Amino acid sequence: MQREQGPLRILGERVRYYRKLKGLSQAELAKDICTQATISLIEKRNKVPSMNILMRLIGRLDITMDDIVVANHDSIQQSLSDTDKALRRGAYPQAAEFLAKVRSEKLTTEEDKRRFNYYSGMVELFAHKAPDEAIYYFGRVLTPMLVKDRDLLTIMATLGLGLAYAEKGTHERARVYIDQALALLHDAPFPEGRYLDVVITIFWHISRVFFELEEYAAVLTNVKTGIDFATKHDSLFLLDELYALQARAYDALADKRADENYQIAVALARVNHSPQLLAALETETSRRELA
Repeated sequence: MQREQGPLRILGERVRYYRKLKGLSQAELAKDICTQATISLIEKRNKVPSMNILMRLIGRLDITMDDIVVANHDSIQQSLSDTDKALRRGAYPQAAEFLAKVRSEKLTTEEDKRRFNYYSGMVELFAHKAPDEAIYYFGRVLTPMLVKDRDLLTIMATLGLGLAYAEKGTHERARVYIDQALALLHDAPFPEGRYLDVVITIFWHISRVFFELEEYAAVLTNVKTGIDFATKHDSLFLLDELYALQARAYDALADKRADENYQIAVALARVNHSPQLLAALETETSRRELA
């Protein structure tokens, strides 16, 4: 007798991914099918729509049901989704725990394999402090047979290579990959604002690398781009981290603007509920007051 399957679960992040791949806004995807609010609930809360709406959305996205719908017992997709969320928050040890639940041999699609390898690279780099292992996994994302020119994973894995080589102290090679990631981002056929958190994350990471290299002018250039992008779209995502880097760069240059930027960074860290950053900033400002 055939085993009865559990309830279906829609993968909201996958819907969002395919929507953006098509260059559609939520309103454009919803047009003549459902409301924009329905699309938002699907993407943010994994809300399963009616079968009629679901099939019409699948048709508009030019995908199959298997691309975005799984049985409730599909723990692999849940673990990948949890890993992604943890990485976006910078919770690297937690991301490592989620990713450890995924067995790579159970992954069936090339897209999921690329996601797994990218996540593995980030975990190795930031949770395990193993840049060589990170380089291996980022390289697998960029395997010529699998790479999709200028898609998000290509850009982020390229940046990941730059971050890993910077961690190794191989600065010239790091700069090559960072410049390549910036070029890919600049040329990417993504409508502005659709990849807000990814764009901000890229400039934050790049600024951190330049800070480690003590290239403070480059820090200020890239931080400003990230801040301008975030404020233009009314986003607080990583804004506290960006202002903190800007403050530190000004401080390293003995520029008086460091004071103002420290104040802004502290205020934003409180708003964003970033206790670790807030503690670090308070320590730094106390040290500066005593100097």
